[in-house]
Amino acid sequence: MHEPLLTVRRATATDVPVLARYGVALARLHVGFDADRFAVPPGGEGAYAAFFQAELQRPEVVLLIAEAGTQPVGYAFVRMEPMSLVELRGAGAWLHDLYVDPGARSGGIGRRLLAAAKEAAIALGSGSLMLSASSQNAAARHLFEGAGLRPTMVEMRIELEG
Repeated sequence: MHEPLLTVRRATATDVPVLARYGVALARLHVGFDADRFAVPPGGEGAYAAFFQAELQRPEVVLLIAEAGTQPVGYAFVRMEPMSLVELRGAGAWLHDLYVDPGARSGGIGRRLLAAAKEAAIALGSGSLMLSASSQNAAARHLFEGAGLRPTMVEMRIELEG
């Protein structure tokens, strides 16, 4: 028996339910890392569906779907961001999300999505690709560092008593 062909393609409006499901799953994963820092938005999949539907209309956005055969197994969300004085950075592409279905992990899908995200960043006119990774997500950090990304900032937080 052979493995189904893995493809990565640009998402379309028909993919919004899958994007929404994976968006919530990614949010829940991060809440599991740190519930004080991360949140699942009110409205869950509905909020993500509306968000991704709007993002699909933006020329500075590339949403990618990974499929094993015809089965969705992951997604990536790349958006060209303007220069930010607050973040002390120039304009460039950001990989906001990269998610692989838990049942499909360790099969190279994350690497394929990351490679496609790099290509999308170039197509958007960016000379770089930035991302944030949870400090507790060792698997993601290993993937990103293995692909040549380097840490540039450390986010820190304290809970304040009111």
